[in-house]
Amino acid sequence: MKFERVALLALTALAGACLVQRDRHHRQLLDVATADRQERAMDRIMANPELAEAWKPDDMSATKYVTLMSANLALGTHSLRHRLGVDSTPQMRFYADLLMRTKCVRDYWQRFGSVRESEAVHGERHLGTVNDALTVAYRSVQREQKDSSAMAS
Repeated sequence: MKFERVALLALTALAGACLVQRDRHHRQLLDVATADRQERAMDRIMANPELAEAWKPDDMSATKYVTLMSANLALGTHSLRHRLGVDSTPQMRFYADLLMRTKCVRDYWQRFGSVRESEAVHGERHLGTVNDALTVAYRSVQREQKDSSAMAS
């Protein structure tokens, strides 16, 4: 009788673990599908000047908007890799530092970083972790630039 109870408990635990894993995998598939749709939409906007003109903020040129959307694509991929577990937190921080060394990424973050932070408040905790790393990297590059310009003077 004890063996049967232990076997039943083990089987129940295994079934529960399988359900959790299946749910996680399903969420990952949805994340990938959503990211793919967003990437295709941004590709269309970046390839079509009329669409870029329609979607850009009023105070920005379509050319600048396309440049910033290319940075958004890089940041979206960066975030997705961490969310799916492809990149560990230290790897994610390394790539955040690397991305912020690119001017268009810094320009994007300066203009739209607050939007991404608002999304994180209403979204997944992984997005908040990635945004925190990007903010730290952004501030680090700003300090480096300020220090180097002070030394040049």
